[in-house]
Order: sequence, then C-alpha cells, then structure tokens
Amino acid sequence: MFHYLRRLVSIAFLQGLAYFPATFHQICVRIGQLRRKGRFLMGRPWMYIVVCVMCAALVTQAAPSKSVVVGINTENEGDLSQAGRDSEIELMQQNGVKTIRTALSSKSVDFIIEAYRHGIGTIVIIYPTWGSNAKSKRRWSDAPLSGADPQGFAAWFQEKLDKFEAAGVRLSGLELGCEINTSGYDSDIPTPGTGRVLGLSDLNNPRDPEGPAIADGYRNYLRVMEALKTVRDHSKVNKTTPIISASMADWGLPGPKSWNGDVGVSLPDAIQFLRQNGMDKLADGYGVHVYPSGNSKLSVQERISDLEQKKIFSECSQSKPCWLTEWGTPNGSKSCPFEDQRMPVFEAERSAFSKYIEDGRLTAVIYYVWSGSPPSKFDPMSVYRCGALSEAGKVAFSPL
Repeated sequence: MFHYLRRLVSIAFLQGLAYFPATFHQICVRIGQLRRKGRFLMGRPWMYIVVCVMCAALVTQAAPSKSVVVGINTENEGDLSQAGRDSEIELMQQNGVKTIRTALSSKSVDFIIEAYRHGIGTIVIIYPTWGSNAKSKRRWSDAPLSGADPQGFAAWFQEKLDKFEAAGVRLSGLELGCEINTSGYDSDIPTPGTGRVLGLSDLNNPRDPEGPAIADGYRNYLRVMEALKTVRDHSKVNKTTPIISASMADWGLPGPKSWNGDVGVSLPDAIQFLRQNGMDKLADGYGVHVYPSGNSKLSVQERISDLEQKKIFSECSQSKPCWLTEWGTPNGSKSCPFEDQRMPVFEAERSAFSKYIEDGRLTAVIYYVWSGSPPSKFDPMSVYRCGALSEAGKVAFSPL
C-alpha cells in the first residue's frame, strides 16, 4: 500500500512541476519554512510532497487559464477562383492564421470548409436579413432589421449549416449581423437623420423621432437570433458553437452630434437595449468593434483609459464576454517592399486588451484585415502586402 501511494506521489510531483511550476514552488517554499520551524509534518517528507502538490492543484483549479480566440478578417473569398481560394488558404496557413472571420454566403461555404481542413476555424457573419425579401437589396443600408423574416432566415441558415455538418466542420462562432447600430447595416436608422448618437432612453422613448423604429427593428432582430439558436441547438457538430450578437461600431456615446453627422446608436446602449429585451437568453457573447488611435506615443494605460471612456467593453462579463471582431489601424504606404511602422501601436493596443482578457471579459480579438477585397485591391488596414505578411502583421494575430 505504501509503495503504491509513493508511486502516486511521484507522478503527482512530476505533473505539478510540469503544469504549475511557479505556484508549486511558492507553496512548497512556504510549507518548507514551516516544516523547518518544527510546526508542520515533522518527520514525514512524503506527506510534505503530497500537501505541496494538492495545494498547488487547488490553486490552479481556482484560477483557470484564459482561452482567447485570436484571428483576422478576410473578405469575398467566394469571388476567387478555386486556385485563388486554395492559394489564399495556403498563405494564411503558412503564416500561422488559426481563425478567420468572414461573411457566410452560398459562395463562401466551400472556402470555409477547405480552411477548416487546413486547421483554420471561422467566425461566420450571418446577416439577419438573408432568407427574407430584404435580401434582394442593392446595398446593406437598404435592408431594415424590421423587414427580416425569422422563418425564412432559419430555412436559409439550415441549408448552409447542413453542409458544414456533413463535412464535420465546427465553426468558431456564429455572429448574427454586423454594426447594426449604424445606417450602413440597418435602414431602420435614417441617413443622415438628426445626426445624433442615440442612447437607451431614446430607444425606449415612444415620442422620439427615430428611436421607436430602430427599437422595433432590434426586437425583430432578436426573433431572428432566436431562430438561429433553435437551428444551432438541433445540430450535432455545432451544438455548442457560440452565438455572438452583431458587433457594434464605436459610434460614440449618446449626444447631439455624431462624429460624421449621421444618426447612430451608442455601442453600449445598443447592447443594453438588446439585453433589456432578452438577448442574454439567446447569445453567448457580445460583438464589438473599435479602431484605436495610430499614435505610437500613447502608453498602454492611456489606451486602456480610452477604451474605458468609450465604454467599449462596459457590457462584458465573465458569463457573457465580448468578442472584439474588428480592430486595427491604417498604414497608407503603397511602396514595396513594405515597411510596416505599426508595430508599437499593435503591441500597446494588444497589451491594453490583455486587461480585459485577464478579467474574463474579452474572449476574442480579431484584426481587420488580412488583405484587400479582392486580395489585389489596396486596403490601408491590411497586413499582407507585397506578397508577404508584415512584421507588425505577425504581431496582430499572434497568440494572446
């Protein structure tokens, strides 16, 4: 019996060193100090080892490691030829991309499946107006959320999900919509309208000139989200894939004038309204966007203060974390070879994000964007240029 117990202790000791060396060391040093003073486990060294390992294990369980989805946005891959899609996937795989975010469409399904086979997961943007009459719009801004059809959407999404299920593809996230607090993705929001940034009180005010129509669209959006959750819950491979609310743009806090003169809804207030109307029962996380300053002289603390002032992550919690599905800063240089000067900005901003990751309030950080759309088109936000990934780009989606 003693021999068997000693063998277990040896195994536990080695595992303790491998998985929590810092914690193991700190606990054992303290117990050793007590033991030398004759106050703990006198004459029983094997019990000393057992207590060290058990205490370290308890501490490790009490503070689990954070798991963060880090990736990059891609666009319009479905418009590429088969050879072009294969080449794009190969490039991303070679450069260490683990997760992409892209829109779900009939054209993008095959790309997403092939990317998965190359070890690249996908957060799919699923526009809530697909499957309804609104999908015949000329522009995204022509599609009101109030015109979305939950049943039509469910049928449309089920067809796409069936293809992923058949291929054994587990998606990294289901993001229902994009920037629905702007007129660019929800025509229930007039352009330019009053030019205000609406808040929660405006959405709840039946006498507001713009709030009630936007609020009605958001309520219908939640019906579409309920349809999405029903389809997901009845799947097999994607039964636990996280549902993410539409990522809200940083449109500023409520006030009489927006940054561009167009009416919009404040990021935290849009999320608050959706939560007020039942989103927490449907979504696993909240999508947000932020495009921080490109000033390389700003410190990490200054960047955190800016995020706090804008309330970008104010609605995040450990149970309902935020997914940052777009962030980035531009570099307008078109020269080749490309020298990317954004390294200090990327490093400082990612350090600022780490505060929210450590708090359990931020679970995904997705950079915008890999390259242009199509890839040959110049995009000042891109990190893949002149046939190579920039040094700053390598930082943009490296593990956090």
